Amino acid sequence: MPIRRRVRVELILLAVLIVCLAYVIRWARQDGGYGSGFYVTGSGRVIRVEYGDSDSTEIDGSILSDPYVKNNKDLAAWAQMAWENQWGYVWGTFGNVLTEEEYASKLTQYPDNVGQYSDFILEHWLGRRTADCVGLIKSYGWYDPDTGSVEYGANGMADVDTEGMYEAATVKGTIDTIPETPGVIVYMSGHVGVYIGDGYVIESIGTEGGVVRTRLKGRGWTDWFRCPYIAYD
Repeated sequence: MPIRRRVRVELILLAVLIVCLAYVIRWARQDGGYGSGFYVTGSGRVIRVEYGDSDSTEIDGSILSDPYVKNNKDLAAWAQMAWENQWGYVWGTFGNVLTEEEYASKLTQYPDNVGQYSDFILEHWLGRRTADCVGLIKSYGWYDPDTGSVEYGANGMADVDTEGMYEAATVKGTIDTIPETPGVIVYMSGHVGVYIGDGYVIESIGTEGGVVRTRLKGRGWTDWFRCPYIAYD
């Protein structure tokens, strides 16, 4: 075989191997739970992630220091709970258990963002609590401690998307100036997460990832801001 042709074939085989390896990383399981400690984004970037070890759908209101005053520390605790219980991700959801009726509603509402992942959602997230990235924050804001449920639009938190929440924030800065304050929001275009302190972020990373814990550094966040609908101390 001519050298150039052989090199071309070897490069093709190497590219195929890399793609296959990425999908092996993406779909592998660890300790019986979803994920292997890595997540591959739609752009092909491999991100180190950590998954919780519970599949509970219960909301433990006792984790909140003040259930009637929405505050940054309780937002961080809420995000931690969602991570520990391995909440899933479905576009447009905000922390309720995903029923067949809710899935059908979101499929109708967001046919592209939900429809392309239908098989995965039905296999992995049906019967689990789910939230998209900004929905994770809204799930805390809309939690009613009296009923123990997440109720759309409750407690004065606006139903805004990622960009709307960022634009509404009055206290913000570039990521290199982030304060060591649990419950501040980290931001990149089209995506948000909750900083929980000590260099860690809880984020609902995508349909095939769900709610994960990631390192702040090197993740690609560009800005931070205080959620405009809660109190900070």
